[in-house]
Amino acid sequence: MSWTLDTEFIEPTELTGLIRAALADLQVNRFTLSRWLPNVEIDDLAYEFTKGGGGLAETASYRSWDAESKIGRREGIGKVMGELPPISEKILLNEYDRLRLRKLQRDDALPFIARDAQRLARNIGARFEVVRGQALVNAQAPITELQQTVDFGRAAGHSVVAAVLWSDHANATPIDDLESWVQTYSDTNGTAPAVILMPKAVLQHLRQCEQVIRQVFPLAPAGSAPMVNRDQVNTVLESMGLPPIELYDATVKVDGASTRITPANALALLPEPGATSAAQPTELGATLLGTTAESLEAEYSLVASEQPGIVAATFKTKDPVRLWTHAAAVGMPILREPNLTFKAQVIA
Repeated sequence: MSWTLDTEFIEPTELTGLIRAALADLQVNRFTLSRWLPNVEIDDLAYEFTKGGGGLAETASYRSWDAESKIGRREGIGKVMGELPPISEKILLNEYDRLRLRKLQRDDALPFIARDAQRLARNIGARFEVVRGQALVNAQAPITELQQTVDFGRAAGHSVVAAVLWSDHANATPIDDLESWVQTYSDTNGTAPAVILMPKAVLQHLRQCEQVIRQVFPLAPAGSAPMVNRDQVNTVLESMGLPPIELYDATVKVDGASTRITPANALALLPEPGATSAAQPTELGATLLGTTAESLEAEYSLVASEQPGIVAATFKTKDPVRLWTHAAAVGMPILREPNLTFKAQVIA
């Protein structure tokens, strides 16, 4: 099947701008894990970063006048590198035959093309979000299509299971658990986590735990179970110097099956979220978007500074005559400091 770039209805530069705007909007309103791993465009097909050197700060030493300076010690630092995988998708413009028969003009066709571009942005954005969820919770980036998994090397002590699962409402000690896990996080990084990311299922069990109920209703009769809401739980956590809860329950379709982005039985301790796009990776990491082969084609008319990132164009096939909207990107989420994440399984 021969493909020919088609500019009858829209130029690649315009369609690329449209799909990038759609992806940016999705990250603010739907695929919100990009607040921890923002999109960063790089003019490359590979990633390379320095791992280590974070964690607790080591103090310098005072010295006597005229004495030699102490030699500083550098933490174990390693260079991590790999290739960014390509991702692309195309959608057939089903209305093309009708457009041709009715001889509709550019303005009539654009809404259909824009709709398909937004759908492509959603699909590619969803794939990135799945990997973000795996990276933030499990410190891994599985690329199942390529049968590969990138392991970012988080400390073993940052992946735990509650000694008493929170589904045992009478005996679980979720506040004690959180205090212990936050302390471990702080001991590793020299700073406390800013957010407890959890699904509603975990919050529902947390609200029913006797230890939490007694903190909210200390005078309630023994054996009673007053209802505790999310705000009251957060008030208890704040009073104990623990980070607030943020709920996350996003799902996407993977090969036609509804799939959670983060597990339903675990929580994650994370640093402060930020902007969904950035010029440079944060200390935690980024979703790196490289330069596609398509963006280098002269027909795309993208200047060098516009080439990194997702791109889109329309193509025509002759046998049969069809119009396609095509989007392509090169990229994946990367963790620079995996120990800035912490996973705890709290229900079965």
